[in-house]
Amino acid sequence: MGSNRGLWAIATLVLSVVAASCTSGADDLATDDGRIAAVYGSILDWVLDEEPGRSADEEPDWVLFVASRSEEQVDLDVQVAVVKALEPRVFVRFIDERLEAVEVDDENEPVRDGGLIVGLGAVAEGGSVEVYVDRYRNTADVEAWLVTVRRAGATWEIVGSPSPTDVRSLLTDG
Repeated sequence: MGSNRGLWAIATLVLSVVAASCTSGADDLATDDGRIAAVYGSILDWVLDEEPGRSADEEPDWVLFVASRSEEQVDLDVQVAVVKALEPRVFVRFIDERLEAVEVDDENEPVRDGGLIVGLGAVAEGGSVEVYVDRYRNTADVEAWLVTVRRAGATWEIVGSPSPTDVRSLLTDG
């Protein structure tokens, strides 16, 4: 009977370690990349919800180009998490240069194939953060907001109405 208790103790310890590692791996919000990806995902969902004629029920036939508006590029792990989170709703492609997404032969430089470019600012530390966001359709149709996002349990949610703000420098041609 004593050896069975020992085996049970070992089995319980192993299962506890496995469960703990699965929980921390599944809780992407525990990592900085997971937190940033969740904040960006919430913001991009809001942008998509605000887009006329872009139903979540339809198969997407356009691309949402996403660009960093901070000093640093968006980490690859964050990019992958955002793409996966929005995959059923829209095709997402992260870009470094505006030329990757616009029709330069057109005077208004619209986004290719009716898509959008969304610029995202840096995400600060904390349970409530303010993030710069801009949306570009063409040179005559650019808007920007400061969006406050707050952690709500296992997700992040937009707090109140995003505040319109001045458009910061858009991506350059190179």
